[in-house]
Amino acid sequence: MARLLAVVFLVCAVAFAADQDGDGVPDDKDNCPAAPNELQLDSDGDGVGNACDVCLHVSDPDQDDTDGDGVGDACDGCPDTDADVPDYGGETFHVAVDAAGCSASQLCPCDGPKGGVVSWTSRARYVACLHRQTTRLRRLGRITPVERWHILHIAATDGCARARDLPGDRDGDGIPDDGDESGRPGDSPCRGGATTNCDDNCPRIRNPLQSDTDGDGIGDACDPDIDGDGIPNAADDCPKNADPKQEDADDDGVGDACDLCPDTPEAEDVDAHGCASEQTPATGS
Repeated sequence: MARLLAVVFLVCAVAFAADQDGDGVPDDKDNCPAAPNELQLDSDGDGVGNACDVCLHVSDPDQDDTDGDGVGDACDGCPDTDADVPDYGGETFHVAVDAAGCSASQLCPCDGPKGGVVSWTSRARYVACLHRQTTRLRRLGRITPVERWHILHIAATDGCARARDLPGDRDGDGIPDDGDESGRPGDSPCRGGATTNCDDNCPRIRNPLQSDTDGDGIGDACDPDIDGDGIPNAADDCPKNADPKQEDADDDGVGDACDLCPDTPEAEDVDAHGCASEQTPATGS
C-alpha cells in the first residue's frame, strides 16, 4: 500500500510539474510555459504566445532582446536603450520604455529631437518633450509619479538644449544673425525654408530649420502669431492654420481648419488633432 501511494504521489508530482504556469496546458504544448495563457493566443504566428512574446505583432521566434528593455530586437524602435529612470533617491537607474521600446531619454535626447534634427529650437521645447513623454510612460504604468518627478528634476539642472552665445550667432543654432553679411542683422530674414545667405529669423531662440509658416520673416519659434491670422497663438484654436473666424463646429477646442475629427461628440476629451480615443482621423485633411 505504501509503495502504491508513493507511485501515485510521484505521478501527481510529475503531472503538476508538467504545467508550471498552471493554465491547464502541458508545458510541452504550451507556447508560454512560464506565463498563464489558457487560450494560447499567438498574434504573429511565431510559436511564442502573446503572454510572453517580446514582439507581439512581428514574427520573432528567436526572441532576441539585446538591450534588455522587454521589447525584442525585431520590433524595437529604439535599440541600445540605457537605464535612465532614477530609482528612489536618484543614485541608481533602471530601464522603462514605451510599447515601441523607447525610453524618455531616447524620445527626448539631450543633443536634439528624435528624427534627425541637429538641435532643439529652444530649451523650453526639450523640457516640454520630457514632460510629455514621462506623462505617457506614467500613464502606461512604466514609471511611477515619483520617478517622473526625479527625471524632470534632473532635466531642470542639466545642460541639454541650452543656447550657446556665439559671436555673430547669439542663439548658437548655426544661422548667423547677419547671414547675408549686409552689415544690418535682421534686414533679410530667412523665409521659405532657406537657411543660408539670410539672417536668423529668431536671433535669440534656437531654430536651425528657420521655419516660418506665415512667411512674415519672424520664425515660428518666436512668432506670437505663427499662422498670421491675427489670433495670438495662445488663443488660436488652430495656431498653425490660418483661421481668423475661429470656427469650431464640434466645440472641442480644435478649430475646423485643423480638426481631423470634425464631428467629435460633446464633452469628449480630444488630442491635438481634435480626435477622441475611439475616433479615426479623417484622411486627406
